[in-house]
Amino acid sequence: MQHIESSSFFDNVAIGIKGGIHNSQLHYSDYDKYDPQQERANVGGVFAEIKLNKQASFLISPELLFLSRGTEIEQPDFKYTILAEYVDFRIPLAYQFGKEHGVRPYIYAAPTISFVSGGNIKLTDLQDDYRVDVSDANFSTIDFGLMGGIGLRIPIKVAEEKRIFIKLDAAYYLGLTDTYSDQEKSGEAYAINKTVYDIQGTRKFQGWELTASLSIPLSSFKKKKPKVVYIPPAPVQIPVETTYIPAAVIEEEKPCYTLDEINDMIRTGKSIIGKTICAIDVINFEFGKSSLDRKSYQYLDQIVNLMKKSDFNMQIIGHTDNVGSEEFNMNLSKKRAEAVHSYLIKNGVSSSRLSYTYFGMENPIASNNTEEGRLINRRVEFKILNN
Repeated sequence: MQHIESSSFFDNVAIGIKGGIHNSQLHYSDYDKYDPQQERANVGGVFAEIKLNKQASFLISPELLFLSRGTEIEQPDFKYTILAEYVDFRIPLAYQFGKEHGVRPYIYAAPTISFVSGGNIKLTDLQDDYRVDVSDANFSTIDFGLMGGIGLRIPIKVAEEKRIFIKLDAAYYLGLTDTYSDQEKSGEAYAINKTVYDIQGTRKFQGWELTASLSIPLSSFKKKKPKVVYIPPAPVQIPVETTYIPAAVIEEEKPCYTLDEINDMIRTGKSIIGKTICAIDVINFEFGKSSLDRKSYQYLDQIVNLMKKSDFNMQIIGHTDNVGSEEFNMNLSKKRAEAVHSYLIKNGVSSSRLSYTYFGMENPIASNNTEEGRLINRRVEFKILNN
């Protein structure tokens, strides 16, 4: 049996947009007596999201964001405001708790580098108003910083096998760069009200941020699902010394049959004892769940009709993908087999003709490295037995 896999790149990468509010202020090491106030601004941009391991516990999400940082100092005899516009490049590394495809809280940390793209500095005193563009001021045009935060990642199912993700997070920003220029500290620069600078200490940004984001896995843009292709065994070789058997009598045995193939064999008088029915893409289960959905009922009703017009027995076999512990998956496959077993009995099949078993993650028929492959492995099979 061969599984045609999709590219791991599409399964491990998502793209998205992000927006929210950013509150910031400048921390003055020598002038905090003036009580600098926070300035609130919008933040928005785009990002990519890359899984670093199979369960997506670790994510790295390069971001390109646009925002403003500033502060305001208001005293009886003057009002001083800085509002600088920045382009931020961040590289958050996140650790997610919980299981893949569920609601997952996370923590993250990110180095940042910020480039000034505009803004202005204003001073209003008792005599006049002064304003200067940040690009014309003696103001550091690059800012390095660190961010740390917490968040919640929420999956939303939009179609069969397709999800989008909403993230809500809160973070704190700590600037590492002194925004005073060298000219300001050396006394070579003049203030906008023409007074000479006399600066000691440092002036660094800090603040907090609340954002929401929407991400879409690149696999959502693929048009076709991977298919499971069964490769028939090699033709039976008949030794020369044995009695010749016509080729038409030689049956090609397959590891798995569709329900239509079983019905055709019954109509043509062929034995179906020992054959296994695989309900691939017909009876599947959501991640971590054992409940049947309505799409499975029609297929199971056909199994019921098949058993009612025949006298064979049937064994139901439960399987899972490989996400989670061996003990968890073994118990989950048991519950899945039990769910099908209960449905058949409820719809008129005698319990004496049914049995079930389960194998957890032991017998995959597709790659567990992709979401599509894991969906196929979350399956139930039907083995036909003598009565």
